[in-house]
Amino acid sequence: MSLSTPHTNQTTLIVTIRVSPNDVPAFLDALRPVWELCAKEPELLYFDVFHSPSEPGKFRFVEVWAKDEKWFNEHQLTKSYYEPYTKVTEPMWIKPREMEFFDRVRGWSYVTEKYLGDSQRS
Repeated sequence: MSLSTPHTNQTTLIVTIRVSPNDVPAFLDALRPVWELCAKEPELLYFDVFHSPSEPGKFRFVEVWAKDEKWFNEHQLTKSYYEPYTKVTEPMWIKPREMEFFDRVRGWSYVTEKYLGDSQRS
């Protein structure tokens, strides 16, 4: 039995970035333009940003792309709009950025309109 979503090239990317709590506002200011540009990409299905209340400065991004990991690394990650963001934020990182790719497990997704309440929609 295959756990992953069948016959799709979808991939979920989970990114963890840790910055000093003092850098959180500047980090979010630098992230916003990249987040907005990613949201315009036709291959992006979902992008959520989380912040840890128990570890201020620890962020997790959950991104779902309608392509596979190879495509992401070769095409998406090479987009020029990441460069200014990385140049500004990388000096803020207190640990190296972590990027992990996952395949979605069929039949285990649930979301309500209440959760999506203030989300931007395509």
